[in-house]
Amino acid sequence: MTARARDEWLEHLLELLEPLGRVTARRFFGGHGLALGGTQFAFAIDGVLYLRAEASLAAELEALGAEPFSYRTRLRTVRVASYWSVPESGLDDCDALVGWARRAAAVRRTGSPTRGRAGRGRRARSVRATR
Repeated sequence: MTARARDEWLEHLLELLEPLGRVTARRFFGGHGLALGGTQFAFAIDGVLYLRAEASLAAELEALGAEPFSYRTRLRTVRVASYWSVPESGLDDCDALVGWARRAAAVRRTGSPTRGRAGRGRRARSVRATR
């Protein structure tokens, strides 16, 4: 995919997702991360849109032919089960796409299926007021 085609495809995705609100895109590895309210819920890479998915959304997408995001290392293929491709039919059905994207954005807001940042052993920093 040429850079121009990639940019046009990204703009098309953003237009399709407009019913969600202000979706922003920024460089993310070799593609673009998509965020709503500053929280990433999807990414687009190599002409494929991947949505953050909890178990029920993942199962629904898988039944439609979607696959989890994966990448190769020197030793093996790594499967990232928390991000699933949007089936081709989903890019033609705006209502379905927006519904799935809304669910993906909700997963990111609640921290499911993985623990949020606070659950990773990080302590919240307290801010002391100075006089």
